[in-house]
Amino acid sequence: MPFDEKILLLEAVFFLFFSKIFLFLPFKFCVSKAKNKDEQGEVLTFIELKKIRNSVYRANKLAFWKNICLVKSFAARFMLLRRNVHSKMYLGLEFKNNKELLAHAWLVSNDFQITPKGKKKYKEIFNF
Repeated sequence: MPFDEKILLLEAVFFLFFSKIFLFLPFKFCVSKAKNKDEQGEVLTFIELKKIRNSVYRANKLAFWKNICLVKSFAARFMLLRRNVHSKMYLGLEFKNNKELLAHAWLVSNDFQITPKGKKKYKEIFNF
């Protein structure tokens, strides 16, 4: 593994842990701290975005704690914010068999899904 990918992996592990702790705070506060600084930010190439996505997934495998989609989305969001890259985080819901409610979070930057939406048809309820 190249040195720059190792650094990204360490950063991803840190932000996964930070995001897990971060969610103990009120969600309104979390959203305010994770918002984009400005509408236009830096533009990363597809390859750089893919490296960030891969580092979050690799770090998730190394983590001894369980990370849900919201934690992974926040971690990737903080990695992009650190680079001044604009992204959009979505929160969605889906009813399973009209009985069970499923929630999901995903992150998109430049039409590239950093943390994927998945194949289910989640109804978007909030984005920032």
